[in-house]
Amino acid sequence: MKDLLKGRTKCLLVRPEFLTNTFYNLSDVYDLLGAKSAAPPLGLLIVAALLPKHWQLRFVDHDVTPLTEGDIDWADIVFVSGIGPQEETIMRVVRRAKAKGKLTVVGGSGACLQPQVYQDADFVICGEGEDTVPELLEDLSKGATSGTYRSGNRADMKTTVTPRYDLAQLDKYLMVGVQYVRGCPFACEFCAQIEIFGRKPRTKTTEQVVAELQLLHDLGYRGQIDFGYDNLIGDPVHCAKVLEAMRDWAIRNDHPFFYSTEATINLAKDDKLLRLMRDNDFRYVFVGIESADDEVLEQTKKSQNTTVSPVEACKTFNSYGMTVQTGLILGFDSETDQTADNILKMIQDTGAFPALVLPLHALPSTGLSRRLQEEGRLFREGELRINRDDRTDTATTGLNFVTTRPRTTVMRDLIHVLDQLYDPKNHYERLAMTISQLKPSPKFTLGLAEYVQMGLAGMRIFTSIGMDRELAPLFWPMLFKTFFTKPSAIETMVAQAVLHAAYAYQARSYMRALEDEIAYVEKVGEDEFNKQMLAQGIDAPVDVHRRESSATPATPPPV
Repeated sequence: MKDLLKGRTKCLLVRPEFLTNTFYNLSDVYDLLGAKSAAPPLGLLIVAALLPKHWQLRFVDHDVTPLTEGDIDWADIVFVSGIGPQEETIMRVVRRAKAKGKLTVVGGSGACLQPQVYQDADFVICGEGEDTVPELLEDLSKGATSGTYRSGNRADMKTTVTPRYDLAQLDKYLMVGVQYVRGCPFACEFCAQIEIFGRKPRTKTTEQVVAELQLLHDLGYRGQIDFGYDNLIGDPVHCAKVLEAMRDWAIRNDHPFFYSTEATINLAKDDKLLRLMRDNDFRYVFVGIESADDEVLEQTKKSQNTTVSPVEACKTFNSYGMTVQTGLILGFDSETDQTADNILKMIQDTGAFPALVLPLHALPSTGLSRRLQEEGRLFREGELRINRDDRTDTATTGLNFVTTRPRTTVMRDLIHVLDQLYDPKNHYERLAMTISQLKPSPKFTLGLAEYVQMGLAGMRIFTSIGMDRELAPLFWPMLFKTFFTKPSAIETMVAQAVLHAAYAYQARSYMRALEDEIAYVEKVGEDEFNKQMLAQGIDAPVDVHRRESSATPATPPPV
């Protein structure tokens, strides 16, 4: 076998596609806004920077440029990375590469949480690349042809490599990610991130952050940066210093970027950080609200959310120019028959959107899966496998355990929430409230290319959503009102309209899938269903939820 550590080894780095019908694939939104995908895969670009300098690298993001046989023929070794819902497409790439005699390496959060699923690859990397990639390279130098590598240490973020942004076609994405922090101090029972990155926040220095922004600027990128990863405010004191340095750099460089981020809801209590975020043109913040019931939050160890009212927090974020995106979950042990309506009221009162509501899934290696395993309630030993033809995300692999409330009741609650959440009238009422509260402070300066792209996107939106029989009567009055009363909020208004159309379409297929599952559980009986699922080992068939009917497809979204 060729010595991969000598000579100009050809290394192919691949992010496979998301299967079509999933909340992770918003290809219609990307097309509408003139992009191919949301953001380049930061993990792969970090791995690329850890590989030997003399290797020849080729990066393929299937959403941007489909993987060809020529790409695989070119390579000596193929790295593939993705998340759990990409399992099938990850393994397709592995099978294609192995059929041509190429060494294959699989990494990403999917491999971190359940490496046994990817053992058909030659090498599996679990954990942080800074710790595992050097071990892989050392073994390759000794002629190894297989192995599994588990990170035993937490990377020192102050010495981490700069991602190889130059490998990606940055202009093909809606945004670019910049990782500033790994780890979160909280202990949410269902969270997989703290299992992968730990609970001690590790941050880059202000110099590293500014250097990455400068690199992206020098590469010609302009637009949205998704900044942070994990919890932006895991270390609030250092975060303030970084935001101050970013602000000063932006002033010197005529504000080439605006930002989105993810943080815990207690950010709403930190006026200093909020002012700095406004100074940096942060426009979107994702907050995991998870539930409207304090008892549920306490039970799942997310008590930090009980110290701040979601309604007041969203008003605060809006007042600093940020719209709030959120995720919510149904299926917790402490829920009641009022939980679904409480969620709907909370969403309507906060205006948070996109709001993605999913069934609770005990992800592998989390505190939740360990507890349910001890209680004898966990299906398939906690392994995540996509088990439907018509939906390929955790929307229909959730509730992978014996629920405390009747399973069919939880699923009917989900259908009820989805039906009301994505109802156009309800959405535009929330949007009107958000815009009334929003105080944008835009600083990002559009160049000619951005103006052209924005104009083309506007034409596509106006001839799709603007011509839709159901949405147009709500879209146009809102657009004109926003234009004449708060023109600085036009971007928010249009973006929310586009996302609503896409999420509403996905929700329809999700609801059909839930109805099928309800029918199956009622057919066999819940006790029998639980017995079947508890009896299955990780190698058992996974088709008990496959559709038994061929429902008429939902009308395609206007986007």
